[in-house]
Amino acid sequence: MCRRLFLPFVVLFMVSWCSDLLASGRLADEPVEDYTPITNLPTIFINTENGVGVTSKEEYVKAVVTVRNAANEEDNITEVEAEIKGRGNSTWGMAKKPYRLKFDKKIQLLGNDAKEKNWVLLANFADKTLMRNALAFETARNLFHFGFTPSVTFVDVVLNGRNIGSYLLTDQVEVKEKRVPVVEQETTVAMGDSEISGGYLIEVDGFAEQEISWFKTAKDMKITIKYPKDDEINAAQKNYISNYTQRMENALFSANMSDERRGWRRYVDEASWIDWYIACELFGNSDSWWSTYMYKDRDEKFKMGPLWDFDIAFNNDYRIGDATQKFMRESACEPKTWIKQWWKDETLVEAVKKSWNKIGAENIRAFMNNYIDSTAALLDESQANNFKMWRVLDKRVHYEIEARGTYEAEVAFLRDYVNARIDFLDSAWGDPSGLDGVNVENNRLVIVPNPVEQGDEVMITSVPLWGSIRVTVAAVDGRIVYTSRVYANDEGEVAFSSDMLSNGVYIVIVSDTNSNIYRGTLVVK
Repeated sequence: MCRRLFLPFVVLFMVSWCSDLLASGRLADEPVEDYTPITNLPTIFINTENGVGVTSKEEYVKAVVTVRNAANEEDNITEVEAEIKGRGNSTWGMAKKPYRLKFDKKIQLLGNDAKEKNWVLLANFADKTLMRNALAFETARNLFHFGFTPSVTFVDVVLNGRNIGSYLLTDQVEVKEKRVPVVEQETTVAMGDSEISGGYLIEVDGFAEQEISWFKTAKDMKITIKYPKDDEINAAQKNYISNYTQRMENALFSANMSDERRGWRRYVDEASWIDWYIACELFGNSDSWWSTYMYKDRDEKFKMGPLWDFDIAFNNDYRIGDATQKFMRESACEPKTWIKQWWKDETLVEAVKKSWNKIGAENIRAFMNNYIDSTAALLDESQANNFKMWRVLDKRVHYEIEARGTYEAEVAFLRDYVNARIDFLDSAWGDPSGLDGVNVENNRLVIVPNPVEQGDEVMITSVPLWGSIRVTVAAVDGRIVYTSRVYANDEGEVAFSSDMLSNGVYIVIVSDTNSNIYRGTLVVK
């Protein structure tokens, strides 16, 4: 179980620490006097009325917002009226604050899909790569099938003339067009009306007791109702969604839990659950079950999502230790009541494995590694500026396992985790060749040349097996394109021709008669 720090204490501690940073010169205090961009990224300039500070999560202060250095000139704006307040739970207690912007009129801020009033600036202070949230969002958007995933735009922020560093501009999680995809309800909806069945946005929420509109299930799962909003929801709507959630929980823990019509699938869309669960495990999110969004459209089942809050994911939480080879359903923060029960559904477990293989471990690896490298390059100027403002690269500021001293070391740690995590999950779920995965070890094969030109001979060296060996080459979608039983030469080498392979990424598997299996990756260009 992960223990949470008492929030008021955190706030007082971090405010004091921020004051110490200012006094010690660790946080730059030279004001920015004009609208000159800070780095290659867009810069958002926020000036509050009379220069008052932003000190509350509840009360907005008036402001004007200016954007410079947008990729498209038409996305630059000048002194547009808005309001700003703080946001977040644990993150609001940190020195570098996250914020919520509310414009007087709907705006397609920096060209993002949604045209809405509300936008979020994530500080990513607990994540020294500054990209964990973005990596999760973009991987989900490109490889999974969520109805809505928050947008990603990296920016620099200047607040009241003070450069406060690198931020992630993203959507407010709310029921709106181009955001959470459910219909909006009227406040006059009553029990018995057809409209009462949707839409809703709820969150399994460790902080639910601090909220206005929340309830608790029979299994002690605390749920915040995010939509309809606190000041709009009526008793009938609250009763409907709390009762629906309870019926889902009852079905999940019933003797018929796996039954299509009487079990949990009657209430939850299985495909969205599978995507959500794989994402939670892939990203190693220790808060997966502490904070889980679910939404329900009219006459529809619950769908999982949107994904949110990954700054302490990707092995960035000392409370659960090195989580590279730990399943979040076993090791993440409580409450794990639902996820442990869900995993007892053997049909669901097999569906997760099938979906993992359909996406393809090497497709996931290629996308995530490319995103990490390209984002690190994009953020090069901005991160340097950020860590001049916030001199914490050599200090642990939240739940980090350790401070690694440089931005490059932080990015390398993230990249290494991603690759090791994919290997771990693929050893449990992967079956690209139809083999059963017994005693699998990943990436133990040395394959040269790699990448290979189509038609060239491929040599597998350092084969760690004895006797008769089967070599299998499979496409990332599981289709076997080559298989043959051979003997390694005296140097432990096996050769085969790549002329049957088209351009792409392949899994190479060698196995012996004792069911020992080793895998490697081959790229054909």
